[in-house]
Amino acid sequence: MRKHIIKLLAVVSCISITTFSLIGCGETKTADIHEVYEAVKEAYGEEYIPSYEFDAEYVQEIFGLSEDLYEDIIAEGPKVSFNIDTFVAVKAVQGKGDQVYDILSDYRDTQINDAMQYPTNAIKIQASEVTKYGDYIFFTCLGVIPEDIEDNGDEAILEEAKSDNKIAVDVIESFFK
Repeated sequence: MRKHIIKLLAVVSCISITTFSLIGCGETKTADIHEVYEAVKEAYGEEYIPSYEFDAEYVQEIFGLSEDLYEDIIAEGPKVSFNIDTFVAVKAVQGKGDQVYDILSDYRDTQINDAMQYPTNAIKIQASEVTKYGDYIFFTCLGVIPEDIEDNGDEAILEEAKSDNKIAVDVIESFFK
């Protein structure tokens, strides 16, 4: 009898340890996309270019994101068409994160492959990223390319654009660590 109790206690202990060690595994930390947005803006300071907030209709038309896919969204871009800087933060409806990620990835691919762009923007959009943390999805195409970099050719522009956009990617990632 005593052996059975000891075995039972051992099994219960193992189950408890396993259960408690697995709590949180595979879960994505949550964040307030408005706090993420403010942190990204702060990181860029005066070089944060998006200044036009996109409404739901525009988000649907340009990105293909219908309102039933998200709980919250911040989408901003340039007021003038010769600029491409864009920031999109989406808190997708639970379970819709992959779908939102795919839609924003398709948007990015279209901008790279099919959209008419000014020469520097055609390079800069290649440095854009779509990042996903559970049901939180972000599209970033941010940063200012200095004229002296533009004078050094396409490769220099792309490297600068990647470096500039990485600022946003790193800030966003810091909210989900």
